[in-house]
Amino acid sequence: MNQRSDRAEMPLPATLATPQTRSVQLLLASRIPARVAWVDPTDQPRAAPLWFNWTGTELTMSTFAGSKKALEIVEGSTVAVTIDTEAFPYRSLGLRGVVALEPSDGLTDDYRRAAQRYLGEEPGRQWCERLEGLDQVLLRVRPTTAWASDMSDATYLTEPVHPT
Repeated sequence: MNQRSDRAEMPLPATLATPQTRSVQLLLASRIPARVAWVDPTDQPRAAPLWFNWTGTELTMSTFAGSKKALEIVEGSTVAVTIDTEAFPYRSLGLRGVVALEPSDGLTDDYRRAAQRYLGEEPGRQWCERLEGLDQVLLRVRPTTAWASDMSDATYLTEPVHPT
């Protein structure tokens, strides 16, 4: 059995399995960049924001060939990803998973879809036109662990933080 089919047979963590909570659905459909974390060759932690797409089983992200991310994230390594809101009450989705890398001649279709989702159809198309000729690497993360937090549901927040 090849690695691709092995990945497809791995069960999704409960947080990402159907049915998903409304909070998880909103985060996966949002225009919030995924914050991807990995360990660099000197064993130092690194993190960077990336546009993402959710396929229903994988988080996909594209980076440019030759970038630090493309050079430091190794096939089969584990990455951590967070997608979270900036405004209170906070919502967040975190996951860890093993990454598969797919080099691409030119922009990936995944990046083109993400550009249109994040920027809008026409601005996304125009942005990609400006980048024609640049090669990318597609990162496919199949989550092995996932967790979500929605502070709007936190019962402890019903009490005032500071007494009056």
